[in-house]
Amino acid sequence: MMETDGLKTGDKIPSERELSERLNVGRSSVREALRAIELLGIIETRRGEGTFIKEIGEHQLIELLATFLLQDSKAKKDLIETKFWIEQIGLKIAFYRLTDSQLQHLQTKVLDEPNYEYLVKELFQYIDNRLLLRIWRVVEGYFKTFEHTYPTYGREILKELFEAMINRDEQRALTIHRQYYETLIKMENVE
Repeated sequence: MMETDGLKTGDKIPSERELSERLNVGRSSVREALRAIELLGIIETRRGEGTFIKEIGEHQLIELLATFLLQDSKAKKDLIETKFWIEQIGLKIAFYRLTDSQLQHLQTKVLDEPNYEYLVKELFQYIDNRLLLRIWRVVEGYFKTFEHTYPTYGREILKELFEAMINRDEQRALTIHRQYYETLIKMENVE
């Protein structure tokens, strides 16, 4: 129904009465289903306004599913590997799509906020690929559910990464990124 109606994040969903009629079920069933979906954080009810679709990265479904999906080290390794490849694609696109001034502007923004997650999010926004950004956000959400803390890119590593990008040294940038992920996999003690 969301696809048919062309609903997206922030849009208001039909009322309980309309959903009941369209789905040919009782209003109590619709109400119960909406409560369950709201508990997952997929929708939100605003008193006096209606029910709206929330941004996918905001809801608790990721944490809920992660507790079941990431039980073993193989699943964690797969997740780390998936996150790595999505980010590698983003870096490669940046080398072909971003101008020198865009890279320098991105560098200034990221070094003001030396946070790896912020870097990747900004990079995907700069390369203007919303699908990669959304996929990465879901994978990043799963990644955040890991029990222990992983090392993050420090300011010096970020500077080195941007130096490679600004100098158009794609191989060096990809190597810096790969070395970070090799550290994560070693921390998981996964072969």
